[in-house]
Amino acid sequence: MAADSMVQLVSYLAAQQPYEIVGTPESEWVDFKSVPPEGPYDLSTDRGKFELAKDVAAFSNAGGGLLVCGFKAKKKQTELYEVAEKATPFDKKLVDSTKYKDVITEYVRPLLKVKFFWYDHPEGDPEVSGHYFVIEVPALPEADRWAMVTRGITDNGQFIKNSWTVPIRNGDTTAFLPQDEVYRLLNDGLRARRGAHAAVPAPAADRGEAREVLRADLGMEETPVLFFQSIPDRPRGLVPGMYADGGLRDVLSNQDTLRGAHAFNWSSAYKRPESREGGFLLTDAPRRGLLVESDGAVTGAASATAEMLGWAMERYNDGGGARRISVFVLTEITLEYFRLVDQHVLPLVDGVWTHRIVAADFTRPPGRALASGDDPAFPFWGAPQLATSDDWNHSWKALGDPERDAYEALRHIYALFGLDVTANPFIDADRVSTAKLLEKKK
Repeated sequence: MAADSMVQLVSYLAAQQPYEIVGTPESEWVDFKSVPPEGPYDLSTDRGKFELAKDVAAFSNAGGGLLVCGFKAKKKQTELYEVAEKATPFDKKLVDSTKYKDVITEYVRPLLKVKFFWYDHPEGDPEVSGHYFVIEVPALPEADRWAMVTRGITDNGQFIKNSWTVPIRNGDTTAFLPQDEVYRLLNDGLRARRGAHAAVPAPAADRGEAREVLRADLGMEETPVLFFQSIPDRPRGLVPGMYADGGLRDVLSNQDTLRGAHAFNWSSAYKRPESREGGFLLTDAPRRGLLVESDGAVTGAASATAEMLGWAMERYNDGGGARRISVFVLTEITLEYFRLVDQHVLPLVDGVWTHRIVAADFTRPPGRALASGDDPAFPFWGAPQLATSDDWNHSWKALGDPERDAYEALRHIYALFGLDVTANPFIDADRVSTAKLLEKKK
């Protein structure tokens, strides 16, 4: 027999009937992967990462599809396409789904809501045992096409930086968008943007009301606050599974933080998220709070006081002078925001997202200040620079990589104080270094 649709193929796996899939040809909706000793994709190599990103982007540019790992496919002389000829289930330890997700997040644009599933091989089979791993790739909406891989690959399997490619599923193979077609699309886009009556996509809304609501809930109306916001450019209504077991509520309740709930992050050891109009509210006044709206948009607020961003900086404040912000606290809470949102919220809504930072009332007397380098070990070290705006509002298209998005946030925050982000000691090239941050607190 053979499966003639994604639904039927998955139903066979769920019913532990993998042999019903033998004979299914690869097509525009399914690709079978045998499993060598290093797993379906060897993510320790650039080639393995590229292959995974390429396969995912190709299916999203077609009509969506399944990457089914645990079947050997072969093309026979009498067949047009490769056909699943043997079930080859394998041990789950060969796949780290977190690493798969990280590769897709880093190398595929726009961000895609890819799902991972495990299915068991029937017990008692005297020939083989193990499991099947399925990657379900959604179709990218026409308005958001095309999905691209943000690296090229050399013949010897090395990434080519500053290059990209657009793969497309074509039957049982992958083709690439030709250069002439890319040129045409770019020119068409430029002409449309220059046209007098061209329709310009609306930017992601600046949800100032959400900031004010969260600020009021935290009792911070008179407090300088640093806001983080993440908004889908094309909201699609209520996000499914928000309240389900293992859903976003559970993620917020059991956050995977770098240094535990008592460090500078968005978790709480004492409170659980409250339901709020289809979303969640998680507050820890007067320090910080998170508001997640029903469409997935997130707003975070951190007080620029000694309770949070100015933690342990009181001894460096000069009487009635400006209040100093801790470089370490600012960096850690920024990185933790994007570790939470990039990894757990962005994948819930397909398409492009916009991140934003807003520094509110940072010049309100006595003002806030930030210095180059690390936090001082002696009061006279560092030259604090005063904030220059009470309504510092900047945004960028989400990159989906927590370390890189944290870098972009800090780049805009440091500019508020007339500083370059390279003055931050935890920056490494174009990202915040998690390793440097953790090394500081060993």
